Amino acid sequence: MALDRLDARIVAELQSEGRLTVVELGERIGLTGTPCARRVRQLEREGVIAGYAAIVDPVKLGLKVQAFVQVKLDRHTDRNVEAFERALAALEQVVSCHATTGEYDFMLQVTTPDLDALSTLVLRRLLKIPCVRDVHSSIVLDTVKASTRVPLGHLA
Repeated sequence: MALDRLDARIVAELQSEGRLTVVELGERIGLTGTPCARRVRQLEREGVIAGYAAIVDPVKLGLKVQAFVQVKLDRHTDRNVEAFERALAALEQVVSCHATTGEYDFMLQVTTPDLDALSTLVLRRLLKIPCVRDVHSSIVLDTVKASTRVPLGHLA
């Protein structure tokens, strides 16, 4: 879907403040409620707006350890990839998983309450998945930048 200037502004505003009412959103971008609502529905239908969620601070919930875990499969077959993805679905500590190029096949972002929980996740869960050959973990010391926003500058 090609976004025009108003659609891009709608997306930008909702990325900044997802709880805006259609009226408030329309006022910010210069549209009345009905055409603004129509554009938002179209953006949702087309999948440009994939959903809405609260951004939660994991530390406030006692999840004090974040890590990036790289995983290498023993063989990169469709069967192994499917088995790995099924196993990951059961691990709520894995907040994102990306297939990657390079030495490792996947990059996981994980969040746990403490180092013991991270150790249990890696040693007793990830390394026990039959198709997993190797795991490399990097613990996050500090988050310098974190954003849920998608850059829109190329649309201007």
